[in-house]
Amino acid sequence: MKVLTPLLITIILFSCSQKSNTELSEDQKQQIQSEIQSVIGEIHDAAAKVDTTKLYNLFSFSGNDFTYVETSGVFYNKAAYKNMVRQFYAQLTSEIIAKGTEKYMYLSEDNVLWSYSGALIATYKNGQEVRYEPFGMSMLFRKINSKWKVVFLQESMQEHAQTDSTKH
Repeated sequence: MKVLTPLLITIILFSCSQKSNTELSEDQKQQIQSEIQSVIGEIHDAAAKVDTTKLYNLFSFSGNDFTYVETSGVFYNKAAYKNMVRQFYAQLTSEIIAKGTEKYMYLSEDNVLWSYSGALIATYKNGQEVRYEPFGMSMLFRKINSKWKVVFLQESMQEHAQTDSTKH
């Protein structure tokens, strides 16, 4: 619930700040989905190769145009996000976003919320592989200078239960 509340607030704020949109046609939605799928494919590739340069090119870091919501519900600006990614990626050889369920919410012709539910598989430099499942993320894509960029990213995963070592 901690993560859901900031996400809903963000959707409402972005929706209210956009010019009134008319209903998009199915053809328009298909075209937008195709364009965004291309960007999502690049994000998958950048994550698989732990390539921050390629990843960052897909995000809009101009001004205060970017927000990340960490799994704990904490908001990060672009500097905090880059620092977190740098620390996490330094430990990895790959980060695979597994096939999962995707949904699109068309807020306007220039703003689309994409949601994913599935699994994330992280392979660490020490050889350990960790599968985070369920794993979810939502990204708000905004068309900026004719290119789709991520302006908002939220990730969530179920915390693994801690065992109580005091009980036998």
